[in-house]
Amino acid sequence: MVSDGSGWKGYRTVGNDARGYNLVNTDPAGPILSASRPTTQSDGSTPLVAGDLWINTGDLENYPMIYRFDGSNWALIDNTDNISSDGIVFADARWSYNGTTDPIIGGLPKIADLLTSNYIDDDCPDYRLYPRGALLFNTRRSGYNVKRFESKWFDNPDAFAGAVVPEVKSTWVSHSGVDSNGVPYFGHKAQRNTVVEAMKAAIESSTELREEQTQFNLIVCPGYPELIQNMIALNNDRKQTAFIIGDSPLDLTSSDVEAWSKNTALALDNGEQGLVSTSEYLAVYYPSAFSTDLSGNSVVVPASHVMLRTYIRSDNVSYPWFAPAGVRRGVVDNASSIGYIDTTDGGIFRSIGVTVGLRDTLYENRVNPLTVLPGVGLVAYGQKTRSPMTSAQDRVNVARLIVYLRLVLDKVARPFIFEPNDSITRNQVKSAFEAVLNDVVAKRGLYDYLVVCDDTNNTPDRIDRNELYVDIAIKPVKAIEFVYIPVRILNTGAAL
Repeated sequence: MVSDGSGWKGYRTVGNDARGYNLVNTDPAGPILSASRPTTQSDGSTPLVAGDLWINTGDLENYPMIYRFDGSNWALIDNTDNISSDGIVFADARWSYNGTTDPIIGGLPKIADLLTSNYIDDDCPDYRLYPRGALLFNTRRSGYNVKRFESKWFDNPDAFAGAVVPEVKSTWVSHSGVDSNGVPYFGHKAQRNTVVEAMKAAIESSTELREEQTQFNLIVCPGYPELIQNMIALNNDRKQTAFIIGDSPLDLTSSDVEAWSKNTALALDNGEQGLVSTSEYLAVYYPSAFSTDLSGNSVVVPASHVMLRTYIRSDNVSYPWFAPAGVRRGVVDNASSIGYIDTTDGGIFRSIGVTVGLRDTLYENRVNPLTVLPGVGLVAYGQKTRSPMTSAQDRVNVARLIVYLRLVLDKVARPFIFEPNDSITRNQVKSAFEAVLNDVVAKRGLYDYLVVCDDTNNTPDRIDRNELYVDIAIKPVKAIEFVYIPVRILNTGAAL
């Protein structure tokens, strides 16, 4: 449809649009769908006329790339422009050329019929908000996006200002969402965004995940870096008693990873959203990996898929405060290679080698590299968290130590709830906490600690408020991440 200044009109009903084109003579079949630049209208013989539209099906990754013929050349329409007369608006406008076609039992309206009809549904955007000449891409009738069926969408006349309840109250409503520029998702992006939004809603609305009786210490959503912020929110609601393993996008190339990790999204060729999430209890890994499923089929897996197994195996042979990285506890045995999905070449998996330079770049930007070490194989070679500041908790082993202590000390403290708040109870609490921390010291998680639970931090005011304070100071054991081996050459006969 197109705005003629008085309303949204069927594209082939406007004899003189804002550019002076006679749209009545444009292709009767509507926009031309072609992978190559058309030289005639869709019938293969009628010459092109000014105002003809072409949708390039040769680039479905960026669908819809819409061009308008100006009489001699095809000009690309900017999908992000919805304010100029040469712009375009994406919205639900109508299902049919009338308000009586039932979307369930009625026939599928033809595009050719829609082009010559000015009918619009009551929820169509107000044409007065857009300039004369602006196009309206009707997402209600288009394909390649995700819609949901609403049986009583037009049942409430108050839902749309000045609307009259139509005879048919049910319709399809666009559901796949829009990107940051207001352009709807299409194709696989529409499917993915629908799944992502559903998963976000499931995390945000789940009370079961937030209940104390639901116990877990790792949070992972393999293949969905879009959910990292939601997992952080869930962990915060659980008083930061779990650690999050995050992914980088499956199609992220080694040349784009720095821009992604710094969130300089404009520098990304594939338009990926940059990494913005920060948390002391989050670690992000790169790149993706190549593995096999249970049926033996080759599959591409996200980094968190291999790292979840690596974390679990590391915990089985050591403790959570040991770094799940390096040749002892960071070997990856459920993948054969690492790389990314090349979306520019049919989704082929491209194996890459993570060089020392790339590893350094990733680590500087708080992304942990997976790499191949000669004689060892695939290894997780980093353990930085996404901590926004430099501290002991910018390392995975220390952050997981804190998570462990929160969980264990909370259980240790529970039996003392409703006990008398006197020196006897405080000494018992102190002894119980020290027993836990002594065990961690013996297991190489702490250098030292201090527990204070007496009348210095349990003042009369705090006691009167029925509160018990236990102050703990710890010195966590740090992991070796850099080994310096200076070799000195001495003259013959020099003393060693």
